[in-house]
Amino acid sequence: MKKSLFLATALLIACGTSSAQAKDLTSDFAGTWVNDNMRSTWSDGHYPTGKMNLAMTVSFSGDHLVYHSVNSTLKNKPPMVIDFDAIMDGKPYPLSGSGRYDVVRVRRLENNRIEILEMKNDDLIVGAIWTLEDGGKTLMRWGIGKSPEGKSKAYQEFFTRQ
Repeated sequence: MKKSLFLATALLIACGTSSAQAKDLTSDFAGTWVNDNMRSTWSDGHYPTGKMNLAMTVSFSGDHLVYHSVNSTLKNKPPMVIDFDAIMDGKPYPLSGSGRYDVVRVRRLENNRIEILEMKNDDLIVGAIWTLEDGGKTLMRWGIGKSPEGKSKAYQEFFTRQ
């Protein structure tokens, strides 16, 4: 009986810790993030240093990650706006605003990480891991993206909280 009570107490503490970690994760990631051109790189060496203009707003509603971004890098074209609301369960959810991908899969990883997969017709176009750094002041997005021509490149992009 004492062993069962101990195990039940340990389970409740573990569940409470998981809930607290989930709450901390969402509050830590929530906010508006703007790219840091000086720290970001692409494996092909063609990162548009000083030219990239991307702002992401991330919020949470329960287990949903709500994402909105505006990429106004190309001054001669209207900004590209991407929106999605996805449950963090790794299942596909619709994404709007991109001709390159139309589905997103989001899943929470250990501690301060989130996996984001952007796909079209079951083809992975962009795969990224988001990590918080500098005590939550920096969001680092590391991943691999495939160009419309089918050539892949790795990237490491840094964002600062606004």
